[in-house]
Amino acid sequence: MPQLNEQDAALFGKLASVSIDTIWSVLNGLGYPDTFIEGLRPVHADLDRKMVGRAVTLRYLPMRKDLAERIRAEGKPSLNARAAEEASPGTVMVVDAGGEIGAGFLGDVVATRFQVAGGVGLVVDGAIRDLAQVRHMNLSVYVRGTHPGASQRRIIGVDYNIPVRCGGVAVLPGDMLVGDAEGVIVIPAHLAEEVADKARDMEDKEEYLRRKLLSGSSIYGVYPPNEAVLQEYEEWKKGGRAKHF
Repeated sequence: MPQLNEQDAALFGKLASVSIDTIWSVLNGLGYPDTFIEGLRPVHADLDRKMVGRAVTLRYLPMRKDLAERIRAEGKPSLNARAAEEASPGTVMVVDAGGEIGAGFLGDVVATRFQVAGGVGLVVDGAIRDLAQVRHMNLSVYVRGTHPGASQRRIIGVDYNIPVRCGGVAVLPGDMLVGDAEGVIVIPAHLAEEVADKARDMEDKEEYLRRKLLSGSSIYGVYPPNEAVLQEYEEWKKGGRAKHF
């Protein structure tokens, strides 16, 4: 399978090391409170799996005969096939299907090509097919539902790599997505490095505060930390985090 380049590998690794809860806190502080994709559930077999990737977006509309005939007359591949074929290492397919769960936008065969090309996740405001196979693939999968029916039963792909709406969140091509058992959060691409660094710092601080509480400290003055505790934390960092409580 293709590998991430060195720069992406470093960024993805930093984001994988922090929780989506911490990422939300950082984004909220930067003025982006609505970044958690709501209403989707993970269906992959390993719920400890962490997803980090970059968005490629697809938009589907309700099936309409004349629209479908026009698109098919163009002779272009289906959107899901195109996204699978053009995927690169770290790609997450983000699908705006308008919440439609009466048809699956993709099944295990297309998902297999996507995975082999380097895709790491499917985030679908709609449904997928072939859950029994897809949930055991090396893909992180978040959906609103599942359905055995093919896409043409209810939906048709109309746009590729444009801004979309997914679970109430605006997602732009190239945005970073981080997912775990709780769900998926979206990080605007230009903020990814800053968010990763601030989230790591926040979790280091919270680790220190948890240690103080586990040692018997009162929560007052520790969470949130007062100036004295913040100073202790800075000394703990400088000392290589070796302080015992």
